[in-house]
Amino acid sequence: MKKLPNSHQNAAHKIQCRNKDTQKAQVLLVYPNVSSQERYNKDINAIGGHQLPLGIYYLAAYLRKFGYAVTVVDAEAFNVSDEEICKLLTTEIKIIGISSTTVAFRKARKLAEHIKSKFPHKSVVIGGPHMTAMPKQTIATKAFDFGIIQEGEASFLQLVEHILNGKHDLKDIPNLFYLEKEEIKSNLQRFMISNLDTLPFPARDLTPDLTIYKPPVGAYLQEPVASVITSRGCPYSCIFCDNNTFGRTIRYFSAEYVAKEIQELVTNYEVKEISFLDDTFVVDKKRLKKIFTLLARQNIKISWSCMTRVNNLDYETLKFMKDNGCWQIRVGIESGNQEVIDFIKKGITLEQVKTAVGCCRKLNIMVTGFFIIGHHTDTPQTIEQTIKFALSIPLTDVVVTINTPIPGTESYEKAQNYGTYKEEDWSALNYWTPVFVPHGLTRDFMLKKQAEFYKCFYLRPRVLILQMKKIRSFKTIKVFLKSALMGLNFIKNKKMSQEVNGAPAR
Repeated sequence: MKKLPNSHQNAAHKIQCRNKDTQKAQVLLVYPNVSSQERYNKDINAIGGHQLPLGIYYLAAYLRKFGYAVTVVDAEAFNVSDEEICKLLTTEIKIIGISSTTVAFRKARKLAEHIKSKFPHKSVVIGGPHMTAMPKQTIATKAFDFGIIQEGEASFLQLVEHILNGKHDLKDIPNLFYLEKEEIKSNLQRFMISNLDTLPFPARDLTPDLTIYKPPVGAYLQEPVASVITSRGCPYSCIFCDNNTFGRTIRYFSAEYVAKEIQELVTNYEVKEISFLDDTFVVDKKRLKKIFTLLARQNIKISWSCMTRVNNLDYETLKFMKDNGCWQIRVGIESGNQEVIDFIKKGITLEQVKTAVGCCRKLNIMVTGFFIIGHHTDTPQTIEQTIKFALSIPLTDVVVTINTPIPGTESYEKAQNYGTYKEEDWSALNYWTPVFVPHGLTRDFMLKKQAEFYKCFYLRPRVLILQMKKIRSFKTIKVFLKSALMGLNFIKNKKMSQEVNGAPAR
């Protein structure tokens, strides 16, 4: 595994040591420092895990492909302060690119303003889901010189070439927003890369320690574990999902590309497990089988997990997945009421859920079900049905979030017609803080049902035994115990909150 010696304690120093081209770098790419308290509305550092922000590492690799020296800072994973980031800004660095989700935007803006106060002549560029969802509002803050929406590699390269050598006119760069004499200018050309195989692998060598990245506790079996994405876009129409960045048309990296990337991870980084992050990994089943056929020819067999949809699963496909290392799948179920599922345009049926999860149980594949409390048309009765449905099928884990209409989604557009939406602060859009309350529900009721959902699901002998099966080391035992204690505190705190606010606790 490529990593720095443990003697390098300072995060910024680690980055300088790892990024050998720091002193001659022309571009700095940053993922802002968002704490787990801000991201999840609670402190889950010990169990929450960190995922490699693949977006900025693809950007770094793409710029290097065209001869530019790049430094990357994942300030969240390595807890790098804004001041430490500024210390990395050598004279040679002319451009700082910041990638931000909506929940991270407050921190991204603060970082940009800090940089501009110290280095007013350097160009600060914002990209990522929040910029794509709210481009004019983002540029109107005047914290950023430029903003790029949707897929960023080609547009960002052209912007870099414009800033460093005047190669392009701003008006010709696709997907670009900027201020000119207090007026917001935009080039809405909606450019997308048609052949994803032209992208180099993410520049993972630029991270000071790849082992810090792993999914949450219980979502992997072996370390080191690496995240891989094999497609962009999602062809489905769930109203709560923000697909603006990569679009509603799915584009694939070829099976050959994916197999070669995994081979590199195994060979160069000693990776033992892959977490596939595609929105819908099991869509093209021929490509799925070709990926693992190619890996088998190289004698590479690893454990892996993925996100997928129940309507894409059948026993034959699941059997192939199991035989080729799949031990866990994560599926969006969202509700136990079919009318609610239809309203959110999930495109699945409860019968499909039962069939798919049943097949997984027969094959000994663990299943995590994602559920949402507080859909636009949810009632106390439909939420109760959701909990009962989750308990009736052989899931291994559940993730229960609060319905959070994110800017740029159909859910956001519908919110005011179905309840009250209090957009206090974009940083509150973390899927755990109720910002939208459907008619007939209350904030406290949703939090109470969320806590009850977790309690009812996990405090069952069958589920506890399944959790124990994930334990592979003493280190894992410690993390699981801490996870269990945090879960009990979560339930206790929700109960106390309800009692203080006059809501019945049960």
